[in-house]
Amino acid sequence: MKKLFIAALLFVGIVSFAQDINQKPARDQREKLTPEQRNEKHLQKLTSELTLDKKQQEQVKQLLAERSAKAEKFRDAKKDSKVKPTAEEREAFKKQMETEKAANDAKMKAILNVDQYTKWTALKKEHQGDHKHKGKRDMKSPQERDQAHLQKLTTELNLNADQQKQVGELLSDRSTKMAMLKKSRKEAGTTPTDVEKDAMKKQMKEDRKATDAKMKTILTADQYTKWGVIQKDHQDKMKDHEKDKM
Repeated sequence: MKKLFIAALLFVGIVSFAQDINQKPARDQREKLTPEQRNEKHLQKLTSELTLDKKQQEQVKQLLAERSAKAEKFRDAKKDSKVKPTAEEREAFKKQMETEKAANDAKMKAILNVDQYTKWTALKKEHQGDHKHKGKRDMKSPQERDQAHLQKLTTELNLNADQQKQVGELLSDRSTKMAMLKKSRKEAGTTPTDVEKDAMKKQMKEDRKATDAKMKTILTADQYTKWGVIQKDHQDKMKDHEKDKM
């Protein structure tokens, strides 16, 4: 288990680093890329955002390659382990994550000049505000998230009052199902079997189809087409995120 945590720690470095410099994946980044191709995309992003010179590009490229290798080791270790970590191991892992992040910052600080490092830190902080450090600072209830989602859809799809009401009810029903699923998984306290995972995937597909069918009855043809594009974009980003977590 200790080896797994050390591997996980090393993996956090590459995930954190990659996410910092790749905040809005482009369509070609959503495709299935090799670690080397992803690293090249990340490097291009950094080069553009921070105006890296040739020497800095080589240093960052090496840093990305090192973390990719560590990430690969973590994926292998994760496949081999099905043991749930204890509370003490999770706490130790959190401390190791902080240490790894500090080490990553130190390496970047040594590569970048003062202005570049300041900008990189700002980009990282902005991304972490969206994905890593919500916690107490940005904790939202399911109702608040549903309301924010409804407002977003209202703006993007130009929903009328009746549509807003129906979509709001649909979002609420979905949140209730998600809450029940999370509660069930938490109470189980065990890693699901492959059979259970497959069953869960099938259930999720059925739920998505049901939601899609309901949305089709609520929206106009043009609105439904645009909603489909929004859904695909979201799913692509989720797939990208899951790949980075692997």
